[in-house]
Order: sequence, then structure tokens, then C-alpha cells
Amino acid sequence: MSEPAVNSQIKDAVQTSTNWAMGFAPLDAGTPSSASRVSAGGAIAYDKATQAAALAVQDAADYQRNVMSISTTVQGKAMAMMLASGGLNEPALVAYAMALVSAFAAPIAAGLAAESVTKAVESFPKN
Repeated sequence: MSEPAVNSQIKDAVQTSTNWAMGFAPLDAGTPSSASRVSAGGAIAYDKATQAAALAVQDAADYQRNVMSISTTVQGKAMAMMLASGGLNEPALVAYAMALVSAFAAPIAAGLAAESVTKAVESFPKN
């Protein structure tokens, strides 16, 4: 059984629309030489990259929020241990100090992550 023949006009139309959508077709005559066209493939890639970047920044903010919540809980527990023992005890003091350090480090880490994601999006080719 032979394959059905496809009309050459249909083949040309599909090839032309594919070339246009993917950005391979030349711009029309009369278009200023400074004009450029973003291909559909490039636009989709840019859209997906910016979505991924937005999720990365959101994850960094979630990380910061979670670390801050844990840090606050540890600080409260350490303070309760110090008050219950009637003075400074070493395990509570160490836990309190580590909680403070993590509370300071979380926003810095989230900020660095957001900054690197922003630089990656800015350097992404747009066409």
C-alpha cells in the first residue's frame, strides 16, 4: 500500500508557517533594516526561563521564611531553657547563638540567590 500523496502547496504552507514561527523566515520587504523579530521558539524559551527564575526567587523567599521561623523557635526554646535553669547554661547559649547566626544568614543567602537569578534572566538571549 503506497503512502498518500500530499499536495505540494500544503507542504509549502506548512514549511513557510514553520519557518515563520521558528524565526527562520526573512522579514517582509519594506520592513526597516533595524527591525528584528523574536521567534516563537525564542519567546517560549525566554518565557520558560523567566518562569523558572521566578520559581527560584520564590523558593529563596520560602527558604528564608522557613529558616527565620525555625530560628525564632530555637531562640524562644533556648531562652526558656536559660530562664528555667536560673542562669546561663552552655547548651542553651550555643543554641541561641546558632539561631541568631542562622537568622542573620538566611536573608543574605536569599538575597544572593535572587541576585544571581536576576543576572541570569538579564543575560538570557531575547531573540
